[in-house]
Amino acid sequence: MNRRSLVKVKGALKSILLGATVYDMVQDTLRMKWYMEQALILTSVGDMLGLPVSSYYRLKLIPYWINKFKSWKMNILKERDIIDKMIL
Repeated sequence: MNRRSLVKVKGALKSILLGATVYDMVQDTLRMKWYMEQALILTSVGDMLGLPVSSYYRLKLIPYWINKFKSWKMNILKERDIIDKMIL
């Protein structure tokens, strides 16, 4: 075997080991991060959806979320069926 083949085999074994050990934890962490971002955006601009949240300090968070408003609003208002609930 040449060096290139050994590098490929090593990379494949590393990917398998990574997938078998920490992949689920990484996915759970990313999902939790997404939920936390959704909650923060909801508290910042919940009045756009009719959720009255009154606080002066939430206005300070708006510049951080301004570029995510469109995708957030589409995601929150999207119709979901039973398959979407099973996946999330």
